[in-house]
Amino acid sequence: SAVTVPAVPVTVRMVTPTIEPKAAMTSQVIAVPVALAGPVAGSVTRVVDGDTFWIGRDKIRLWGIDAPEASTPNGPVATRYLVAVVANHPLTCRQAGPPSHDRMVARCLDPWGRDIGEIMVAAGWALDWPAFSRGHYRLAQERAAALRAGAHAQDAPLWR
Repeated sequence: SAVTVPAVPVTVRMVTPTIEPKAAMTSQVIAVPVALAGPVAGSVTRVVDGDTFWIGRDKIRLWGIDAPEASTPNGPVATRYLVAVVANHPLTCRQAGPPSHDRMVARCLDPWGRDIGEIMVAAGWALDWPAFSRGHYRLAQERAAALRAGAHAQDAPLWR
């Protein structure tokens, strides 16, 4: 079940340029509440698409990757691949970013320590999303593209 943890203030420095040319930048400090969740562990009970699934009552979005939506051309295959990857063993998911659409954004590992996001990217059924991953899965994506794995085997453009 979900763990409710009080919001923690985080200091974010906002930089606002002045109107005058070559003038120094001014800054403001604001507090942003961030809910910190404990790890979620257990077996996947439902897969939504290639990057979203449920463990019990917790809806989890894999951090740093983008997989096609289930309703798009490559979506059903990516979804089935994720089902196969997570079947028959528990995962441990730790929050890696702020919630997205009521989903915990997390990095998830299988019992052998393998990163589920990296498995999906390496198989060609998800892409690295550098805006969030800072390129964490870039090499896995380059290898998948070079091997024409998964969706990279098609001559059609990828979903992003």
